[in-house]
Amino acid sequence: MKERFWEMVSEAARDEAQAAAFYQDMANIALCEALSRSIEEIRQDELEHQAFFESLLCAREERDRKDDCRGKWEKKMVHGRPLRIPEVPEPYPPIRVECPNPEYARLLFDDYAGMVSEMTAINQYLFHHYDMPEQFAEVAELLEGVSIVEMRHMEMLAELIKLLGQPPMYMDGQGRFWDASYVSYLPGHPCEQLQSDIEAEKAAIQTYRQHIEMIDDRYIKAILARIVKDEQLHLRLFTKAYQRYCKCYG
Repeated sequence: MKERFWEMVSEAARDEAQAAAFYQDMANIALCEALSRSIEEIRQDELEHQAFFESLLCAREERDRKDDCRGKWEKKMVHGRPLRIPEVPEPYPPIRVECPNPEYARLLFDDYAGMVSEMTAINQYLFHHYDMPEQFAEVAELLEGVSIVEMRHMEMLAELIKLLGQPPMYMDGQGRFWDASYVSYLPGHPCEQLQSDIEAEKAAIQTYRQHIEMIDDRYIKAILARIVKDEQLHLRLFTKAYQRYCKCYG
């Protein structure tokens, strides 16, 4: 009976992954932007369900927890110490644009240094990394690794903004300079911090997808689509961490 339960958990995780992929394809060919956003919300639910079932499997496989739950990506040397860098093992497209376009630059400024942006994510994840209690050490390491990936994203956005004809200043598409009040600090509350990080990834994915639809430049669209894959990975990892550390915390 117990073995059958775990077989069903494994099947459920696979089914949720397939459903998420199905809804991704459906959202990409939706008849209008409103439909695409609604389908994307359904897909996000499927990803959360997948993360829940995978977290159960991780909890069961204690011997393999460091590999299966913390990630199988290789460690890289960062400031003289090994650190896992959670990014999809797929090359980033070349940084190029079809031609300068101030309107496209304005859209990317929101992703670059707006309220929901790489700039906000980097600072939020680093603060949460510093503030995590000792029993959340693996979460702290995850947050540091994710922040480094977000720095890479921010660098790519800066290069795109320059190629589109604008200086990559720390502001959003309306010209408002980035503000540290955008960070959801929540000091001393690790589970609330993780929840806010999950919401930040969801918001980033949604914004990137909107901009992919609005931008008619195949090079920019490819770069943003590749960034989204990293953000989806981060969403799954944060969700797993929340399921593992926060369901019974406190």
